[in-house]
Amino acid sequence: MKNLFSVVFFLLVCSLNAQKKKNGVIYNEHPHIQIVEKFNAAFTTGDSETLKGLLGEDFKWFKPSDRTPRTVDQLLGRSNYLSKNIANFEIKHSGGSYPDVLEYKQDNLTDVKTYERMTGYDINTGVDLWMPRYATFRINDDNKIVALWVNDDQVLWQKAYDAYDTRKNGVIYKDHPFISNIRLLIASMKEMDVDKVRSFYSENARIYDVMNSGEFEFLTLDEEMANMENAFKAFDIVYIQEIGFPDALAYEGSNVVILSWWKMRIKNKKSGNVATIMQHIQHTLNKEGKIVREDYYYNPAQFPN
Repeated sequence: MKNLFSVVFFLLVCSLNAQKKKNGVIYNEHPHIQIVEKFNAAFTTGDSETLKGLLGEDFKWFKPSDRTPRTVDQLLGRSNYLSKNIANFEIKHSGGSYPDVLEYKQDNLTDVKTYERMTGYDINTGVDLWMPRYATFRINDDNKIVALWVNDDQVLWQKAYDAYDTRKNGVIYKDHPFISNIRLLIASMKEMDVDKVRSFYSENARIYDVMNSGEFEFLTLDEEMANMENAFKAFDIVYIQEIGFPDALAYEGSNVVILSWWKMRIKNKKSGNVATIMQHIQHTLNKEGKIVREDYYYNPAQFPN
């Protein structure tokens, strides 16, 4: 059995080796990396003459959704536009990454694969174009770039293009049934009735204390109600006054967000001290009018000692 196993293992190894065929070498240092660095420097500064000198006669380039190659003139035009409209425009290696150079024997071509970060902001709209950028430069024996494939954040590019337009994304209401829900919620807080307050929330609601929590550190409804119950034990609510009026933002294809501003007069039960607290709250309500998310802003240092 041992001999049979050895024979089978030997045949398997031979079979795997027979499937391998070497077609070049991968380098992390190579003269063609300098060509890519020259290209990036020329592209971000709008240096058309340097770019043309780096490109081969049959140069073609692609973005992720392209089915047909783009032209040299399109590349030069994009470089010219971006260099003039993107402030602090740079393409640099991302973190500690470095290019991989694949030198193919069979085709006498070299591919330089880069892992970069593109940075800058649009001077017309302020959109920040901080994005990862993965590109492959194909270079021939004459040290000319003959092809380029660029993969970057197409969603962010679309946001940058859209920023030039004026477009509506819903309606703002001064009066709305969901505004009434929030006013009734605040009335329940004035009554210091935790169960009644809870009834305005969805059971899977997420609560975010913007000033006192880490990023994306949401409280569950149970945690928020427990905090509120403890607060009611230590403090009395003298009054809560609506500042201005709430806004109901009915986004297209989304939930309704209520923005509201409040002045709260709070009394410390133990010391008798009283203080005024200013609070801004954002409530996101589902179609049933239940709160699914709450973001509130206040300064805890304002509470009376």
